[in-house]
Amino acid sequence: MENHVSQQLALLGLSALCGVAAAIVYDVLRAVRLRRRALTHALDALYGLALLAGLSVFTRRWGGGELRLFMVLGILGGAGIYFLLPAHWLAPLWAFWADTCRELVRILLLPVRFALDLLKKFFRRVKKDFLFAKKYAKIKRYKWEFLLIHRRSGERGGRFRGEERKKGQKKEQPHHRSGAGRVDRRAGR
Repeated sequence: MENHVSQQLALLGLSALCGVAAAIVYDVLRAVRLRRRALTHALDALYGLALLAGLSVFTRRWGGGELRLFMVLGILGGAGIYFLLPAHWLAPLWAFWADTCRELVRILLLPVRFALDLLKKFFRRVKKDFLFAKKYAKIKRYKWEFLLIHRRSGERGGRFRGEERKKGQKKEQPHHRSGAGRVDRRAGR
């Protein structure tokens, strides 16, 4: 087994570039997380999975399937150099692009929002019309039932379903008082 210093230095430089790339992705996701606090955990999980997949591909392709200590130090060193030097200057750039992407998504979703508003209005109108039709049908059904009952009896009359009072007969009095008027308890009423 041979040690090739030039290959190891090249691998150290590649791992430092890999660390810078990982730090840039983290910085971009930080700009998004600062605007949408609800996405913090999801973006952190996504970043962790992407970093794990990238590290796996990097070690299989350039490290021969082995993760060596100098590769880990190169990745950490590259990320540290990024966060020490250009990260402060690039933060407004990432914030600008995060805002631009948010506005682009908002503009692209305008037709969807418009369609949902139209559907909401349509369903409100259909519900209102359906309830009106239901009430109208009940009224018509009651009217037809009333007419059919009235016609079956063959007599005229309105409220009493065909019972017509004869002119000579006296109206039948109920056997109890109907609660109208003042009650005199002393008189026994």
